[in-house]
Amino acid sequence: MGQFLAGTARENITPPVGVDQCGFAARPGPSTGVHDDLMAKAVYLGDGDAEGGGIVLITADLIGLNHQQATEIREKVAAGAGVSADAVMVTCSHTHSGPVTPCIRFLGAVDEDYMAATEAKLAAVGIAAAKAAQPTVCGWRRESVQIHNNRRQRTDQGVVLGYNPRGTVTPWEDVLAVDTAEGRPLARWFTHACHAVVLGGDNLLISGDWPGYAQRVVEAAEPEATALYAQGCCGDLNPNARGTFDIAERHGKTVAGAAIKGAAQAEKSGDVALGHAGKVLDLPLQDPPGVEEAEKIAAEMEAYYAEHEAAAMYLEKEWYKGWVAWGRRLVELAKEGMTGMTTPYYVQALRIGGGAIVGLPGEVFSQYAINVGDASPATPTAVTAYTNGYVGYVPTEAAFAEGGYEVDVAYKIALPTMLKPDCERMILGATKELVGGLF
Repeated sequence: MGQFLAGTARENITPPVGVDQCGFAARPGPSTGVHDDLMAKAVYLGDGDAEGGGIVLITADLIGLNHQQATEIREKVAAGAGVSADAVMVTCSHTHSGPVTPCIRFLGAVDEDYMAATEAKLAAVGIAAAKAAQPTVCGWRRESVQIHNNRRQRTDQGVVLGYNPRGTVTPWEDVLAVDTAEGRPLARWFTHACHAVVLGGDNLLISGDWPGYAQRVVEAAEPEATALYAQGCCGDLNPNARGTFDIAERHGKTVAGAAIKGAAQAEKSGDVALGHAGKVLDLPLQDPPGVEEAEKIAAEMEAYYAEHEAAAMYLEKEWYKGWVAWGRRLVELAKEGMTGMTTPYYVQALRIGGGAIVGLPGEVFSQYAINVGDASPATPTAVTAYTNGYVGYVPTEAAFAEGGYEVDVAYKIALPTMLKPDCERMILGATKELVGGLF
């Protein structure tokens, strides 16, 4: 093994004022200003003697990227940095106060020029990090921290978005600390699972929400370091307090404190084994209903739009029109007798020393992080969601039976029909295979 190398880079990806913000239908208008800049950051990790053996971790203050976008970015970084595309990971923070991106439909218009420039910056930042490589040491640490609660509340009417004190949570943060050979801070990559929704639909200022604060606090404490936040499996986890920038800052400081503590206590070494693996699954989608049922659903969508369109807020109109378009598409699929539909789902595993990172696309439920970790030989096994693509929510098989917003409603923004419950088995099987093969 050669000398362990690492490098970092960053790019500002703040959109122009006036773009639509994503994540909430109840938005009264387009963005009116910038509260804090959005950033894309990268850290390269490599062995000086291993050609093509490096890893590039890219984080972005965006709600998400679709499979095609992420694939193209990974391939460009691979070509420019001299690594495998399976060694390039792109993870989004899922801030709901950032711009609309193509991965989510019906919640505003995509600024195509901004999006093209941002994709180019994400590729460029990964390549730049590789070119900045220098001798380093790194180490892992898992710290206890929790700013979230489980939001799938059980009621007599079924599961609703609320508070479930008995629901699954993941009260920890995984920290990868990278220092120069002289012991100066270089990179702090960290992940904690919590929806970036402290700021609600009434906020019209561009912001990274609590993850933006967390990164800035880490960098203020360690000015030489680049702080990279990767969102965890927060599909069923919301912040335990919401509503203001002050609350977002408080949450950010809490997570940043754990990152700083973890980086200080991590046992760092220059003898670091690296590995990467990836696999594209074709996740099965549910078949559309019969023609009569599909036409009934489409008619309900159109009736709802007609009833609410006049009083709807700015983005609600787009949301309702989107449901109408989705209903009409459902009828087309039913008339075609469509069966066996799938969606691509890229599962990725990276080995960094004794630890591993598993990257999963979409809004993955928290139980996945627990199950993946339980089956992994790595310590720790950090599981990130919103990574290398987006397919909407990825519930557990048990959650499919319970229903609720994530199962019954939200898939319309990303898919023609919902995933099948078999997806959990497929995803967990792939992660066990990939991580196991790296160790």
